[in-house]
Amino acid sequence: MRLGIENIDKILEGNERVEFYGDWESVLFLAHRAVAASAPINVVIVQEFGKFDPFLVKKFQRITGNYGEIVIRRAFKAEDVKPTIDSFQGEVIVIDPYFHRKYYTVITSALRRNVWVFTREVNGLPQGGAFNHHSMHVIVRVSSSKWGYRFYIKKHPLMQELEIPISFEGIYRGGENKGLLAWV
Repeated sequence: MRLGIENIDKILEGNERVEFYGDWESVLFLAHRAVAASAPINVVIVQEFGKFDPFLVKKFQRITGNYGEIVIRRAFKAEDVKPTIDSFQGEVIVIDPYFHRKYYTVITSALRRNVWVFTREVNGLPQGGAFNHHSMHVIVRVSSSKWGYRFYIKKHPLMQELEIPISFEGIYRGGENKGLLAWV
């Protein structure tokens, strides 16, 4: 799976389970980018109502040049989350798995596979909290500013976070501009 942002993708490649969390608007925006860049991909959306925008995914597909197939299934009830995730073979992007705030252990067990999870921040931690923290290989906290996004990547509890700022232009283009060095 990919985010389609060169700096981030190089760090995350080879990790089976990655969790993105932060303010929900930023995380959901990046989930759209990941779905478009990772196609062909399976996606599980866990919400009764949602802000998942297929037109934004299509926009990112045009930007990345990736028009692969995207299969989306929704889990409307908490009881449906695990069977919906398990119904897919291969890589899965799961958006907001703990939306219902129930069955944390059951959902976490379903996420022990090749999966990228996009979830909300609650009290400074991902919504899955300690249940999900221990099963993920990489945890990425996303914060937004008026210039772009900051990715705080943590691969191990004993290691420091790696901070990578990406401008809005970099989000849309897929990497940062080299600036004046490109002209030298």
